[in-house]
Amino acid sequence: MINTGKLAGRTLFITGASRGIGKAIALRAAQDGANVVVAAKTADPHPKLPGTIYTAAKEIEAAGGKALPCVVDVRDEGAVRTAVQNAVAKFGGIDIVVNNASAISLTPTEQTEMKRYDLMHQINTRGTFLVSKECIPYLRKSNHAHILNISPPLNMAPHWFSNHVAYTMAKYGMSMCVLGMAKELESANIAVNALWPRTAIHTAAMEMLTGKESDQFSRKPEIMADAAYAILSKEPRLVTGKFLIDDEVLQAEGITDLKQYACVPENADKLMPDFFLDVEPEKLVEFAAEGSHAASLKKPAGEAAAGGKIEGLFQKIESLLSEEIVRKTGAVYEFKVKGEESGTWFADLKNGTGKVGKGNPPATADAVLTMDSKHFFDMFTGKLKPANAFMTGKLKISGDLQKAMKLEKLMGGLKSKLKLAGITLFITGASRGIGKAIALKAARDGANIVLAAKTAEPHPKLPGTIYTAAAEIEAAGGKALPCVVDVRSEEAVRAAVQKAVQTFGGIDIVVNNASAISLTPTEETDMKRYDLMHNINTRGTFLVSKECLPYLRKSKHAHILNISPPLNMEPHWFSNHVAYTMAKYGMSMCVLGMAREYESANISVNALWPRTIIYTAAVEMLHGQEGNPFSRKPEIMADAAYAILCRSAGASTGNFFIDDEVLAAEGITDMAQYACVPGNALILTPDIFVNEKKSKL
Repeated sequence: MINTGKLAGRTLFITGASRGIGKAIALRAAQDGANVVVAAKTADPHPKLPGTIYTAAKEIEAAGGKALPCVVDVRDEGAVRTAVQNAVAKFGGIDIVVNNASAISLTPTEQTEMKRYDLMHQINTRGTFLVSKECIPYLRKSNHAHILNISPPLNMAPHWFSNHVAYTMAKYGMSMCVLGMAKELESANIAVNALWPRTAIHTAAMEMLTGKESDQFSRKPEIMADAAYAILSKEPRLVTGKFLIDDEVLQAEGITDLKQYACVPENADKLMPDFFLDVEPEKLVEFAAEGSHAASLKKPAGEAAAGGKIEGLFQKIESLLSEEIVRKTGAVYEFKVKGEESGTWFADLKNGTGKVGKGNPPATADAVLTMDSKHFFDMFTGKLKPANAFMTGKLKISGDLQKAMKLEKLMGGLKSKLKLAGITLFITGASRGIGKAIALKAARDGANIVLAAKTAEPHPKLPGTIYTAAAEIEAAGGKALPCVVDVRSEEAVRAAVQKAVQTFGGIDIVVNNASAISLTPTEETDMKRYDLMHNINTRGTFLVSKECLPYLRKSKHAHILNISPPLNMEPHWFSNHVAYTMAKYGMSMCVLGMAREYESANISVNALWPRTIIYTAAVEMLHGQEGNPFSRKPEIMADAAYAILCRSAGASTGNFFIDDEVLAAEGITDMAQYACVPGNALILTPDIFVNEKKSKL
């Protein structure tokens, strides 16, 4: 690609610029005569990795540019600010920011150490936000202002979250900065874009992931450098808010010979695809060296079928058997299940207190039912009536048809018994608002409630503590365990989980409700406020779920429910409050990843969000008391959560529910009962992130 000279005299602030993609971009700009701030940690040589900020600076100078090497840990607000000030002092301003610094670790949820989680978030997402925030005042003064994040398109396919939720959230946080800042800074003529490679790029990080031979099926960093150069040479107003792929950028520039970028030109047509594109993750495994991170994505044969939905369903049926059900049914059933979870199961609802299991029935079956596993599961969870299944050919019956049809009554009975008596719920932020409302609803069934919240002492402005909430739960018929928990503290969360298990024998349901909110534009977001929102919303949800998962695995009614929004990627939901949106969306990304990761363990993971504003202490803080007449009560969220949590584990997972839609599906159509002012039931304020125009709020 020919240099155009468009970056001559421009100042680029590049993170992670001592090697790899960052250095390649720096060298490309240097050939135009650009000024490059080499912002990275590597002041001293690494024992295994080549290059430091000083050796990179020499290469930049030799290529025709000017270099300023700065020792910068992007996690350190002071270090970033100092480097920015030094850059401005030396070069007179900053025109371009390239957020390239990154950390990676591909580990399943339970195996992710929180130190590793923190490293990835603080370098990838937080570092990108912080560097951009500090540079924006100077970008506003430039007539060629760009921010370019080396981050992926926001591909919400669940397999890109499963088994590495923490890493995906960290990279997608960089991309969410693009959505928000592009919209927020559009009027200032600052372009904000993302660039991602089509294939693996041979760098130290890729070698760590896929082994030393990864260069055989990778491209050189120069393809990213050329693509970045093409983007950064454009007028800012012409390209912003885009998620660009390296080879597509180059093809648009007229470069069609991409073989020059392959590490091994002979392999140019069989390169390893990078993460997060529209390919299955198994494609990456094909290239993985034994013992590498990517190789860990391989699944042993037959693993997917182990512990499937059908097995979990029969476990639930077994837990609900009684002499009454046997007396009313009086039949032995054999189930021949076809499809993904094929096998033979039985239900003896004729003898003793009943018995179910895998294999042939202990006595001659009165009726043999044959159907696909998907339809079978739908039938037993109430989505498909047996009579309808039979009439439409989805269910085949041999034997006593009359006794087979008794299953419809049995399923109605089973559905009515899927309540929360004796179930243990671990609820964060449970001292007031939505959390307490959910706790009280479950308590009326006789549930055990772990109230995990910080409010041990009365707040000067907000009513309620974990102890007053516990008293209400006991009065409602439940059992309560108040635990002083700051979800930011690994030790406090672990201690509360252990105490819950000691008190109640296990944990069946986790409700991640704790939240912090601050709606401020990027430049006005104090990093302490950023950290508060991330550490309570996203990190707290990940941490609490991680600590509870070993016990959820043992439960026959395992649920995780996050009070978080659908992943609406409209840019206006990011603009002017990027930090808050990323914090809430992190909770929802946990749903996508963990639902897939724990599907075979029969653990349901879902999100619930309100259609309208719910009148709580947080809402009053945001809108004042005048918000009350146009809000709904927390009870609508409690009733919706109850409906979801009463379903069989595994019956529904990976969903983003809206409160009134859940209730409508349960036959509840009178929503006026939930309005703070019933007369205003049709003119309520929509909540943030739902499919309404932001102006309505």
